[in-house]
Amino acid sequence: MGKMNSTKNFGAPAPMNDSELHDAARLDFPDWGGMASHKLRMTLAEAVQWNEEMLAMFPPRANRDMLDNLRCDVEFVL
Repeated sequence: MGKMNSTKNFGAPAPMNDSELHDAARLDFPDWGGMASHKLRMTLAEAVQWNEEMLAMFPPRANRDMLDNLRCDVEFVL
């Protein structure tokens, strides 16, 4: 299977900017300073057991190797 590309080449390096989003709305993010840390703590053995239980819920797919080897080799201009 050949290389798949669903985008067009820009043909030039991305234009320089001053690291400011000029066309983005001003965003008001909440103050998370008062959040309590997560209280659930596991030992290493418990974490390994939990991980094994989670992996058993999602069996490997037949085309997993092909999906793992897919790459996106394009430049995005943002």
